[in-house]
Amino acid sequence: MTYSIAIRTLGTAGEKFRQELLSITEQTVPPDRVVVYIAEGYPRPEFSVGKEEYVWVKKGMMAQRALRYDEIGSDCVLMLDDDVRLAPDSAAKLLEAIEKQCFDCVAADVFENHKMPFSTKLKAALVHWVFPHFGNRWAFKMHRTGSFSYNWRPEPRCYPSQSCGGPAMMWKKVSFLKIHYEDELWLDSLSFPYCEDALLSYKLHANGGKLGVLYDSGVKNLDAGSSSTAFKKSPDRLRLIAKATLMVWWRSVYRNGLDSFWTRLLSLLAFCPKVLWQCFGIFLYSLLRLSPRTALPYWSGLLEGVRSVRSTAFRSLSPFACQ
Repeated sequence: MTYSIAIRTLGTAGEKFRQELLSITEQTVPPDRVVVYIAEGYPRPEFSVGKEEYVWVKKGMMAQRALRYDEIGSDCVLMLDDDVRLAPDSAAKLLEAIEKQCFDCVAADVFENHKMPFSTKLKAALVHWVFPHFGNRWAFKMHRTGSFSYNWRPEPRCYPSQSCGGPAMMWKKVSFLKIHYEDELWLDSLSFPYCEDALLSYKLHANGGKLGVLYDSGVKNLDAGSSSTAFKKSPDRLRLIAKATLMVWWRSVYRNGLDSFWTRLLSLLAFCPKVLWQCFGIFLYSLLRLSPRTALPYWSGLLEGVRSVRSTAFRSLSPFACQ
């Protein structure tokens, strides 16, 4: 199978982006084309490493990913963020996994949840309800809570998965276009598209597609943080997290197009304890800081999320899952 590379960027990742472009020139299986989708209003980086081409598109992490890719005629598209470095055989490994195991998409495991320090794993469990799972069937599983679980001890191979991280994903182009990711551009209406990777990857699984995660791809996350730095420093961060979490859960789990009264009830019974636990944690944190107002943005975000999912525009979206 042939492949081309599509990179979304603001052009501000600097040296990390240059390292990525250099790693692309070293691939044992070279791409047909390297197309950089840069946000409108941002200048092209001063350096040029290979034969990368630039296409200016609307700004937004979703807008720069949910494209038709008309410039690309290859069988597959390796979609990259602008801060990853590939090993020389990374593209070959991803292509091989797609061909041999008939996946629609294979993502590189760049965040390595299973290798996180115990303190980080504990924080993920207590704050976000992200736990390890002990079966060996899935890389990641999505749950009715809207949170995922990760394989606690994966082997260095490709596993089927229900969701994945998005910095490096090899897609069959026809499979990507079939899912209609343009229906999820609503996420860019938030100032930061929180939960974007989970929403996009789970949509493939929910629609009957086959998603894989490769644990020995050799892809490394350089974490330029060009899009997320401002979000992490924003005093409005808690409100946006709460709003996005509720909206993504509602769209992908609660009202996903395959739902019934009973599945909605089960999803509600799973999601509400998670929200109550997070509310309690934030309230306790605000008491310890002697700052009751610390908890207000989270509650405000939840209320905004409820209003948003009940809006005419949101309810008129095509079903998330229509298999």
